[in-house]
Amino acid sequence: MTDVTHAVTQSALEAFAREYFGNLGTTIREDGSRWHVRLPSHAHVGFTDVHEFDIALDSEQEGLEDSVHVLTPESGFTQQLLDEAAETAPVGQLALTEAVTDGTYQYPPWIRESDVDVVDATFSPYYDRTAVCMFVRIDIETVSEYQTQFLEAVTVDVESTEQLPNVTELLVDEFFTPGSEWPAGSTEDGDDESGVSSEKLNTAITTGQKAVVEGVRDEISGVRQSASRAADSEFEEYRQLQEQHINELQDEISSLSTRLQKLSTEVDEPESPQQRVEALEKRKELKTEKAELEDELEETLQEKSRGYAQQQREIERRHAIKVSTEPKAFTIVLYERGEITFELATGSRSTAVRAPYAVGVGVTDDVQCENCQKQLSGENPIRVVAGHICCQCCQ
Repeated sequence: MTDVTHAVTQSALEAFAREYFGNLGTTIREDGSRWHVRLPSHAHVGFTDVHEFDIALDSEQEGLEDSVHVLTPESGFTQQLLDEAAETAPVGQLALTEAVTDGTYQYPPWIRESDVDVVDATFSPYYDRTAVCMFVRIDIETVSEYQTQFLEAVTVDVESTEQLPNVTELLVDEFFTPGSEWPAGSTEDGDDESGVSSEKLNTAITTGQKAVVEGVRDEISGVRQSASRAADSEFEEYRQLQEQHINELQDEISSLSTRLQKLSTEVDEPESPQQRVEALEKRKELKTEKAELEDELEETLQEKSRGYAQQQREIERRHAIKVSTEPKAFTIVLYERGEITFELATGSRSTAVRAPYAVGVGVTDDVQCENCQKQLSGENPIRVVAGHICCQCCQ
């Protein structure tokens, strides 16, 4: 899975469900991987008409009754919970500022993988940018038998459609964790969606949907391979049945030929006129039957010579996978962009380096070594030599 999206974990989902049901005044009695849930009499939910039910936290549990709801990231029950929660507040809004993140900065790989120490960091915000963080459901299914669901979170800058994986991780792990306190000053009035045009917002959402599909490409590939194996198995079974059918047709035609030869004697040397008439009628009947079987055999042999292409296309069509996405909830994110100054030190030597930076995102652009102009990276980390900036490649 790529790092542009953030998968919703089982633990986060369980925390969300506890808070969701807690807000309804629900009583939950936990028994291992199963919850016994009792709704208050005044509470009404869309997924059940009863006020007492069980929730399984593992879809692999044996002997699950039809009335038991399965709470996993890929279950339909989870989607129902999210739908109901999203109906109350489908679009949220928050602001990521230096104050909100408590001045905690994200160091780039070229610092993390280096031997230098960060003595101090100072961020200078220049302007605000807008992004949208969305939770997207991904359905992977075939017409015949497979259906898999995923729930992914992704954040996309509304102006540039740049994907912001660090923001997604921050929001999902820190802000959107049920029970956590949102930092003061982070929530915003979401009535005007920060003046974002619907066109730009829709473009960002479309970009996010494509990103989450890319994020589960390995899983999609796995489903595709399973479907392909199922199609190959079905086609091989069909081919074997056709081979068997060809042999049966050939045997039947051979048997009819033998019977027709015997009837020829009865026609040419009948014991009575009545026997001749009966033999002629029977021969006509058998010839018709033999001709029909020969036509069927010829058609089947032609189909075989073409590799049963039509049937193969039909089987592949039924096993072809379909991937669809549906955004479930949105949060408009205002975040600060500007420049950060890192004061770096090695032993008694220190110096400063500046880089474009965004709160929640980290360093936003590539940074070159001041000495050799090569790009800094985790493989080519920064160094401080005699109070000057250089890199690994400068050695």
